[in-house]
Parts: sequence; C-alpha cells; structure tokens
Amino acid sequence: MQSTIETFRALESDDQVRLRALPEVESYFDVYGEPDDAHERQEIIDQIDRNGCWFVVSEFYADGQWHHADSVGMCAGYENPLDPAENCYVEGLMESAIRALEMQSTEGALI
Repeated sequence: MQSTIETFRALESDDQVRLRALPEVESYFDVYGEPDDAHERQEIIDQIDRNGCWFVVSEFYADGQWHHADSVGMCAGYENPLDPAENCYVEGLMESAIRALEMQSTEGALI
C-alpha cells in the first residue's frame, strides 16, 4: 500500500493535486498573543523574518479548475513549509486533497 505522500506525489505529477504556500496575512501575535518574554518575542520575529509565515493550501483539480481541499495558517519557522518532513501539517493536507479528489471522482460532482 502506498503512503499518503507517495500517493500525493503520483497525483501531483499528473497535475491532479497540489500544495501552495501563500504569505500569511494575519499577524502572528494577533493570533497567538504576545509572549511574556521580550527575548522570546524577538526570536519569533527573527524566525518569521528569516523564513516567513505561511498559509498552506492543498487543492485538487476537477472540472477544469483548482478547488480548495484543506488549509492551515500560521506556518512559521519552516525553511520549506510544504515539506512533510519539516511541517507536520503537510501530510494531513495531502490526505485531504487525495480524499477530495476521490470523492469528486466517485460522485461525479464537487462536494
């Protein structure tokens, strides 16, 4: 049985699913609040300045266009926010795209 990552990569190579990382529009501190420690705050700022803060989206292709399957925001501190070995949310996003594509294929209509 293929792993989620292997299945996703095969479908991705056929342009049936994809992942995208978009710059996060919300402020990290508005979402998570301010840390008590000024040093910790500066570390977070430096990490975001270095690697960005991302909104990661999984999508599937059907009916001649891309459709949203799942997403997660506030992906900060990752050198590659689309790497499942680095970002623990990516494999779940891949699974969502695979399932959405399968449902669309079996039902013949978008969910």
